[in-house]
Amino acid sequence: MTATPAPRLGVVLGSAQPPGEIVAAARAAERGGFDEIWVGEDYFFTGAIAAAGAVLAHTSLPVGIGIVPTASRHPALLAMELATLAGIYPGRLTAGVGVGVPDWLDQMGVRPAKPLTSIKDVVAALRTLFAGETLDLKDASFVAEGIRLEHPPARPPAVFAGVGGPKALSTAGRIADGAVLSVLAGDDYVRWAAERVATGAPAPDFGLVTYAFVSMDDDPAAARRRLRGLFGIYLLSGPRNPMTEAHGIAAEAERLAALPFEDAVARIPDAWLDELAVVGTPADCAARIEALAAAGSTSIALCPVPDEDGGTAQLEYLADELLPRVRSGAAASNGRPS
Repeated sequence: MTATPAPRLGVVLGSAQPPGEIVAAARAAERGGFDEIWVGEDYFFTGAIAAAGAVLAHTSLPVGIGIVPTASRHPALLAMELATLAGIYPGRLTAGVGVGVPDWLDQMGVRPAKPLTSIKDVVAALRTLFAGETLDLKDASFVAEGIRLEHPPARPPAVFAGVGGPKALSTAGRIADGAVLSVLAGDDYVRWAAERVATGAPAPDFGLVTYAFVSMDDDPAAARRRLRGLFGIYLLSGPRNPMTEAHGIAAEAERLAALPFEDAVARIPDAWLDELAVVGTPADCAARIEALAAAGSTSIALCPVPDEDGGTAQLEYLADELLPRVRSGAAASNGRPS
């Protein structure tokens, strides 16, 4: 039987920390032995480009941007910003783009009329500009006339797509270097997503990054209690989606979403938290990570529940109690030392 390759273990920073705490959290992640850091761009919290630059400057870890909404910047400006970071920190940057949260885009009046087309257009534009070529487009989701980067990166960043549905996942497999899956992606969904990606004939080194809420405690009930409110916000704001459908809970999630928020959150079954997040004791959390890896995740980016110190204490706890369990388990299953 083929052993499951050990996944890369990362941390998602940005929205959970005020800007002044991002660097401290990133340093804690590096000290703790995490493999990579991902920075998000949830409106209106922190900017992903600035946050990525700060993390790149103050750590030696690879940094992924996951994700920048395609309509928030002209792709030529995004390419310029990414090329600048890639030029300063060659080989350490991954660029993630996606549609983004519709409600936030509507607040700015920039929701794309054709979401998947916007992803395809932006990915193609980034690749063209990173290659030092001239971008000319008129019949796309944006206009570009004779645009060329003066300083294209010698080592262009990998371009990942933040996607969730079947057609978008297949498209990501065809056009991108990897895909970023949102929080609430349990192993049933990850397995389904990996199958959809495969229909796009991805490259052998295609990356499948899974974001996962993490709440760890020696008392599993306390871990669930800490996560429940945040989990509820994400689940109930869009209860029917490919993730809930893959896990067979979409109809019940819709029924809960019709209730007052506090009542709905209280009624979320513990089993849903256990299946769609990394929650519980250190052993429980290690088992969840192993399940996500077995389902097809090449990288698991943990999203700690926000706390008063920007997550530093949580990261230290995860580094001390979770990472050794995951890595020793992976080493044992692969027949090699950690």
